[in-house]
Amino acid sequence: MEADLVGYDSSSEIVYIVECKGSVGLNGITQGIGQAYQYLHQKRLNERGKDASVLLVCPKDTEDTFTELHVPDEIKVFFTTPDGNLYERVRRKQGTPTIELQLPNTFYIRDCEIDHFKDLITIIEELGRKTRGPVTQGAIINQVQKRRPKIAAAGYNHLITLRSLGALDARNRLTPKGYHLFGLIEKRNESFRREFCDYLYCFLINVMNALVLIANDKNNTLMSIYWSYQEIADKICEVWGQTVRFMYDARTISTAMRILHELGAVEYTDSAITLKRLIHATYLPWEAVKGG
Repeated sequence: MEADLVGYDSSSEIVYIVECKGSVGLNGITQGIGQAYQYLHQKRLNERGKDASVLLVCPKDTEDTFTELHVPDEIKVFFTTPDGNLYERVRRKQGTPTIELQLPNTFYIRDCEIDHFKDLITIIEELGRKTRGPVTQGAIINQVQKRRPKIAAAGYNHLITLRSLGALDARNRLTPKGYHLFGLIEKRNESFRREFCDYLYCFLINVMNALVLIANDKNNTLMSIYWSYQEIADKICEVWGQTVRFMYDARTISTAMRILHELGAVEYTDSAITLKRLIHATYLPWEAVKGG
């Protein structure tokens, strides 16, 4: 399968197949849709790829072009911004425009955990010391596959997030902010987690607020909340009264829940979760919650 990018999980199953297009006109975008459509057919013939997502990624300046085209529902379209952010195209019904709300300090996150970023930044710093000029994405992914094979898509999603945070430049080298984070890794693991709690706080607090509201709606206690990722996404949009960029997507919510679990803020039971606490560097001392 000759795609621009094929992402695998730790079991060597294909997670997604990506077709990328630049700032091309209508014909180029049409070709991209056609190529992505071929991937839909090819993945069904591949036992390891039958459940894979097919993605078409284009620059933000092509967004208006898609209003003239039909994209099969099975193909997910993402747009990239000049500063490295990535967001999914919202499908609109004819004559029914949808306005997205983007909350402050939100960006693309997918299949990430805080400790993953610690590993990625360490690898990028090491490669930067050994390399003059740009550090290739292939070199980073190769090292992630060797050293942390369980990280989804070999860290591809994490690199997008690091660029969104301003920690990684266009040459895949650490920026001053990236070196600040690296310094925190060398200092103490606690310091690094504190910093990332601040970066991700908008995601975490909205998800936890939605969990409280869902528990209230269902007469659940906070010790046993029955939920789904899509329910949380829908509740966040309901609270804000419109579609909330990134957070309307159940996969973003899944990532936020992974991080909350990593921080000890939620615990999973057989069929529900327990909401415990939210660790935040400014408002709650880390040591005060370590023991439970």
